[in-house]
Amino acid sequence: MTPDRQPAPAVWFPTLAAGTGADVFTQRLCDALEARGIRAQITWLHRRAEYLPWTVAAPTPPGWANVVHLNSWLPRRFWPPGIPTVVTVHHLVHDPAYRQFRSPAQAAYHALVIRPRESRAIRDAGAVTTVSGYVSRTVEAFSGRQDVKVIHNWVDTETFSPVQGGAADKFGPFRLFMAGGRTRRKGYDLLPAFVAALGPGFEIRYAGGIGAAGSPVPGVVDLGRISAAELVREYRATDAVVSLSRYEGFGYTALEGMACGKPFVGFGGGGLVDVVEDGVHGFLSQVGDVASLAQRCRQLAADKARVERMGAEGRRHATGRFAETDALDAYIETYASLLRRPGGDAAKDSSDG
Repeated sequence: MTPDRQPAPAVWFPTLAAGTGADVFTQRLCDALEARGIRAQITWLHRRAEYLPWTVAAPTPPGWANVVHLNSWLPRRFWPPGIPTVVTVHHLVHDPAYRQFRSPAQAAYHALVIRPRESRAIRDAGAVTTVSGYVSRTVEAFSGRQDVKVIHNWVDTETFSPVQGGAADKFGPFRLFMAGGRTRRKGYDLLPAFVAALGPGFEIRYAGGIGAAGSPVPGVVDLGRISAAELVREYRATDAVVSLSRYEGFGYTALEGMACGKPFVGFGGGGLVDVVEDGVHGFLSQVGDVASLAQRCRQLAADKARVERMGAEGRRHATGRFAETDALDAYIETYASLLRRPGGDAAKDSSDG
């Protein structure tokens, strides 16, 4: 078959249902491909497939699929043979900077189970993509693979968008919105110190539920888990978006808030530096410095013009550098490049689970 007669990509996603941003990524990518006219389908695998893969039947790939797109943690049991494979790494738990956020049990699990699994996945995939330049560098250092491709995440900037006609004048305290799991990596343990450093004059609203729920934090409106529609309403109604996360592979919360025209305040670690430019779209402080974070929030509360200016810059950035069309073009070209290779560059066979 000549290069100009290659078949169009048709993508199957056998995916672990992890309840994290990786699920959001897969659903958004599948929906965007279908909207573009590319056939795509997700087969959600029970979370047990990660821990006890032999207890979950391997699904049969659709007969029409000519590319399979996987998460790097998917056990080899669920890799279909003979189909070109793309693997995406969202964040690398083997990164030395990530070590401090693991319990001893997690560290052992990552070392004994995930490390060999992920190493083989990165080695054997026809193509490897990451969601940020930071993650790409950690993957290259971990695996030695030098052809890792960065394709940034995106959001639907029509759904995640500012209030039509601009925000109305708002009375009352300066509102901060936070979203994330209740884990140390996400900085939930820093919330009481942040509230204390912030002082009066603020309303803090927190959405999220993954991780251990602690005692309610005084001064924080705990929203628990909220729907996608409620999430957009919170972004639109807030004055600024804050994150206490110590480590991010990308930073969905920052991008979602910026797409809604809100400045972002958080720690400048991991993939967040790919998303937010300090002083332009918001502020990035040293990881763990809640006093600096609180000071930045007070600066925004005292300067409405800066809030509006940073929000507008963030919106432009979200719709420009992180445009869905650019990301989708990059994924489609990645799939097509595999189909152009002799034999389709199918994944190598290897036992795992």
